[in-house]
Amino acid sequence: MKKTGVMLTILLLSATGFSQRLTDYKYVIVPAKFSFLKQANKYNLNALTKMVFEKKGYTVLYDTDIMPDEVAQNRCNALFANMVEDNTVFSTKIKVELTDCKNQTVFISEEGTSRLKEFDKAYIQAFRIVGKSIEEGLQDAKPLPIPPVKPAPPVTENLVVQEAIKKDPVTTTVISGQLFAQPITNGYQLVDSTPKIVLKIFKTSNPDLYTAKNDSVQGVLIKKNNEWIFEYYQNEKLVSEKLDIKF
Repeated sequence: MKKTGVMLTILLLSATGFSQRLTDYKYVIVPAKFSFLKQANKYNLNALTKMVFEKKGYTVLYDTDIMPDEVAQNRCNALFANMVEDNTVFSTKIKVELTDCKNQTVFISEEGTSRLKEFDKAYIQAFRIVGKSIEEGLQDAKPLPIPPVKPAPPVTENLVVQEAIKKDPVTTTVISGQLFAQPITNGYQLVDSTPKIVLKIFKTSNPDLYTAKNDSVQGVLIKKNNEWIFEYYQNEKLVSEKLDIKF
């Protein structure tokens, strides 16, 4: 009870002390890989963090994405999300923090905990608590107009570097053939007409978002514009596939 009270106090201080400033922001930057994990989007935590801030109305980018001019020219136009873990021998503990360009912490989520032994399930269970506290404790983004920033004089060397690191935009591939959702514990298995299991998906607190995995990759299944999109990382590149699913 004492611990819960302390966390609620932190949330209240964050919401009241910084709420006006938070609503002024449009962008949130999420790491493609959290420092305490060895792989990008391990356990889908980065994608889930991105989705929960998008649900609050923010434009969310990975730190590996090409930044819009508003952020590239002035980092103070964005907030920076990070996940902090405090695991013990018997429990998984995580929370999400938001900082500004001066490295000031402006929001701290409730700490999510799980005593499940399997890390993939434990992190997802813990994130449900984190995600819910962000949805309930963080005001929706209502960005104010951002004054134009005077562009810096062009520098040839910088232009060459930017062209060299420019990345191809993510394209969505349409996967042919309808998949059929068969209920399993905490989700569904998607099978084709063979029938072969193509993908297993698991429920989150958001009905339009599932964690997903097959024999080779793991990612998220997201409902966008009434279409189901399977997103995952392959060779450190984000892959997006549109699936035709019959529930």
